[in-house]
Amino acid sequence: MVYLSKNLKYAFFILCLFVVNINCSDEEEVVNACPSCELEPMVGPCNAAFPKYYFDKEEKKCKQFTWGGCAGVVPFDTLEECELCDCQ
Repeated sequence: MVYLSKNLKYAFFILCLFVVNINCSDEEEVVNACPSCELEPMVGPCNAAFPKYYFDKEEKKCKQFTWGGCAGVVPFDTLEECELCDCQ
């Protein structure tokens, strides 16, 4: 299983925002600058139930999934984060 700590995820998100604001000149570059768009959600082994978000490539929209609270993969903590990356 792939595990990304919350701090590491925020670092990727902040890096995404930095890259988008400084270097991107068109929409395609903005999409490519957000690595979380490519992550597949994984619930993880714990039994909590936290709403988290990921980008569904087939439906081309941000969707909610239930994260178990530990390990797993959480591409986005909020719907707003997912939509801000403007994944496609």
